[in-house]
Amino acid sequence: MKKITTLLGIGLLGALLISFTGINKMSVKDDYKSKDLLGLSHNPFAEGLRMEMESANMKADDLMLVEEEEEIVLGFDTADYLPFGFNAYEGMEVDPDDIILMEEEEKVELGFDVAPYLPENFDPFAK
Repeated sequence: MKKITTLLGIGLLGALLISFTGINKMSVKDDYKSKDLLGLSHNPFAEGLRMEMESANMKADDLMLVEEEEEIVLGFDTADYLPFGFNAYEGMEVDPDDIILMEEEEKVELGFDVAPYLPENFDPFAK
């Protein structure tokens, strides 16, 4: 009984596959109305992928920095409390040559005393 059911199922499946012709009944011309019906004109997933690829390949020159200046209302005129001709931005230009880079040296700890392994009167800083 099991073999008959299997053979009958395979035969029925074969008959269905043979009867399928696969003829395209739609015309091949560009019909924009049918594309809109199928949703092919707007694909949010492709749009999101395109935006992600653009942002991954973005250069630093392409970025636009927008700085918002906040207005702080103190409730009084600050000019009354500042010296005449006061300029808060005076001397704000930085010369790259004036910048001093300081690197901290890491201490190396070997876990044992190195003095017995060095020659007598050894000075690592001597020239």
